[in-house]
Amino acid sequence: MFATKLIVSIFARYNNQRGSSAVYHLFKGKKSGQTIQDVGLFQLYPFFSITPKLTKAQYDTYIEEIFNAQFILLTEENVVVTDKGRQLIEDFRPVGFDGWHYRGRESAFFKRLALVVQTLSNAPHTMRFLPIEQDGVTQRFVKDYLRYHDFQQPAFQQQFTTQLMELVASLPVEERSKQVLSYRLSGYQQSGYTWQQLAVFLDEDILSLQLRFTSCLHSMINEVRNYPLLADLAQNIRIEQLLTQSTQKTADLFYKGYSLEQIAQYRRLKTSTIEDHLAEMAMNDPQFPLTQFVPEELVLAIRKRTKQLQTTKLRIIKESVPQASYFQIRLVLAAKGE
Repeated sequence: MFATKLIVSIFARYNNQRGSSAVYHLFKGKKSGQTIQDVGLFQLYPFFSITPKLTKAQYDTYIEEIFNAQFILLTEENVVVTDKGRQLIEDFRPVGFDGWHYRGRESAFFKRLALVVQTLSNAPHTMRFLPIEQDGVTQRFVKDYLRYHDFQQPAFQQQFTTQLMELVASLPVEERSKQVLSYRLSGYQQSGYTWQQLAVFLDEDILSLQLRFTSCLHSMINEVRNYPLLADLAQNIRIEQLLTQSTQKTADLFYKGYSLEQIAQYRRLKTSTIEDHLAEMAMNDPQFPLTQFVPEELVLAIRKRTKQLQTTKLRIIKESVPQASYFQIRLVLAAKGE
């Protein structure tokens, strides 16, 4: 039900202006101009790329179930949240998520954490065990971490355990989400639960459990600075750069004075792709020179009609402000202050 509530709540934010695949692209972290722009327009930063491995078939199954439960209506172009759907999410507060700053990299943090926990749990008994994480990068990181902290000393083991318990207890997520995290960890002669086992044990669908798990990890990493032994495991996990990687390359050229056309030629990308990048820049940079592309009077006209029409659909705005190009409308919608 957690996944259902989250999906319905995001469709409610779209305010009947997006189709059924919009949430899928958001959850997957699709770097298309539409998805990135929607992140800014509808303030969906927390939910970007929170399930990068979700398949379209899995997602469509949830959409069908949500539709059959009459929480949403599906039209040819839009998803409409019903009164029943709004009642479902009335008290729903999806806390903990910070997808824009992690984009799937929280999994690397958990791999490190899981292997450290497994090692410390086994240490008093034996060091001959099958590591829960077989990834070479993770194993090398954890070996260096454990050597640095002299992990076989009881004092370190106690400090690590105390910090981990205090951090998890302090998280603002639901207790069920904390349970999911703890049951995924392995210890001495005890393996972490698989998603299928957890679904049976906690009587909740797998996507809901995975979303809870992700919100818990994001929350942990955001609070980890107060717990030094755990902070060391979060090195290079958080993405401080707001722009996506390709857009940052375009931004570097743009602020050096290159024109849109020059950037497209230099990077061997379509002009439409560079336009997507500029829209993302306008969304994230308060100092973006909007009037370099859109005259002030046209900016005001687009914003006025957008407010009057209560829509962010480009086609509808274009019909109302025909002198503006689609690119200009996108920039105005994306720019800070809209």
